[in-house]
Amino acid sequence: KTTKKDHDAFKMNQGYGGGGGQNPQDKKRIREAEMRKLYANSWAVELMKAPCARPGFCLYASLCSPCVAWQQRKKQMYGSLQGYTCCNGGSCISGRCGEQNNPELCLACEVFWCFPSSVATTRFLIQDEQRVMNTQCDNGIIGFMLLMNQLACIFRVAAMVSNDDSIEQAADILDCISDMTYCSVCACMQTQQEAQIDFRNESMTPQQQVFQAPQVQRMAAYETQPGMYGAAPPQQPQQQQQPQPQYPKV
Repeated sequence: KTTKKDHDAFKMNQGYGGGGGQNPQDKKRIREAEMRKLYANSWAVELMKAPCARPGFCLYASLCSPCVAWQQRKKQMYGSLQGYTCCNGGSCISGRCGEQNNPELCLACEVFWCFPSSVATTRFLIQDEQRVMNTQCDNGIIGFMLLMNQLACIFRVAAMVSNDDSIEQAADILDCISDMTYCSVCACMQTQQEAQIDFRNESMTPQQQVFQAPQVQRMAAYETQPGMYGAAPPQQPQQQQQPQPQYPKV
């Protein structure tokens, strides 16, 4: 019997968000975002509880976020950067920076120059691989962070145009709040992601850790055939299928 989730997934796979002058990249991003709403697994650690669950790592992420972003991307890709592209293809320069020749250096440039996109890309890779969805609380916290960034930008532009001292002061205050919000939430996000990657690695058998290391970096996993969006990856030949780790359900 076809469920509503199956029907929604089919509609998105057949071109959700089509038309309206959207380019294929925009359609793909919309489809990926909608697909993540259908995931049934929950994070091993909630976003609000991440600092208490791993205070040491959260402090490390607060003090050296780019280093954490670099290490976390490589860890998410099973210790190998084979198939790495900048921001996983989400940037206009992805695949044009010689990533295949020196992926470690290119990833270092990504985390320093495109840090927000780098953290978000790793998060999406984790969600797509493990079928993890954000809670409403997670979305609220991340949404508030993005809202403060947008408000700070709007007030800064308004202050530049109007030359009003009161608007300039308001822009300074919003900039400060935005920076503090981003730094704190980003560290919590990286801590939550680290706990989820560790949960995946601890749940896998040694054979899985060897055989399931991805050869090509993919996001929104394995969109290869019509009607197969979000399907499981093809099994390696001449290998027995290993039992998959059990992730916590929502």
